[in-house]
Amino acid sequence: MEVHHPKRRDHARHWVSHLTEFFMLFLAVTLGFFAENLRETHIEQERAHELIKAFEYDVRANIHFIDSLLEQGHKMEYEIDTALLVLEQAEDAFDLDFFYRRVSYEFPKFLSKNDTYEQMKNSGALRYVKDQALAEKMVEYSSNSEGAEYRSREQEASFVLGEFSGMLMRWFPPELSIQKYLYSYDRMAERLQSPDSTTRLLKKMDRFRHSSPHLIRGEGLQQFKRELIPVLTRRLGLMKTTMSFLINAKQKGLDILTYLEQHE
Repeated sequence: MEVHHPKRRDHARHWVSHLTEFFMLFLAVTLGFFAENLRETHIEQERAHELIKAFEYDVRANIHFIDSLLEQGHKMEYEIDTALLVLEQAEDAFDLDFFYRRVSYEFPKFLSKNDTYEQMKNSGALRYVKDQALAEKMVEYSSNSEGAEYRSREQEASFVLGEFSGMLMRWFPPELSIQKYLYSYDRMAERLQSPDSTTRLLKKMDRFRHSSPHLIRGEGLQQFKRELIPVLTRRLGLMKTTMSFLINAKQKGLDILTYLEQHE
C-alpha cells in the first residue's frame, strides 16, 4: 500500500511563512523609517524654535544699541553744528576752548550682535527655518546690520581717526591738552588706584584745570577756517550717512519682530 505525503501543501505553507516574515520585516523597517523621520522633524522644529528665539534676542539687543548710538550721534551732530556755525560767523577772534569742548575725534561705533545668524549660516541650520518669508527677512536683516557695522567701523572710522583727528590735533592748544588729561585723570584716579605720589605731582599743574579762552585772530583764524570747515562738513556728512544705515538696520529688525509676533 502506497503512502502519499502532502508535499505541495507543506511547500505552500513554507512560502506563505516566508512571505509573512518578509512582510513583517518590511513593515517594521518602514515604520521605523517613518518614526525616525518624525523624530528628526520634531528635533529640527525644536532646534529651529530655539535658534529663532536666540536670533530674536540678538535683534532686540541690536535695536537697543542702535537707539543709544542714534541718541549719542544726534547730540554730537548738534555740538558740531553749533561749533561750525560760530566758527563760520567769527570775524575778529575765535575761542579754541569753545571749539574743542564741542568737537572731538570720538564717534559712535556700532558692533552688531549677529552671533546666532552666523552660527545658523555656518552650521547649515538655516535649513531648519521652513518659513521662507522669515528666512528671507533674516538674510536681509543680517545684510543690513553688517552694512551698518561696516559703515561705522571702517568707512567713518577711517576718516575720523585719520584726516579728521589729525586736523584737530594740529590746532589743539597745549594748555587745553593738559587740562583734558587732568580732567580724565581726576575721573579715573580712584578706579585705577593711582598712587598718592602721582596725585601730588599733578597738583602742581592745577593752574591748567580751569578753562580760559584760547583765542586765535587774524590770519590764524582765517587759516583755521580754511582747514577746519571742510573737514567738519565732511564729518557731519559721514555721520548722517552712518545714522541712515543704522536706522535702516533698526527698521529691518523691527519688521522681523513684528513678523514673529504675528506668526507665533
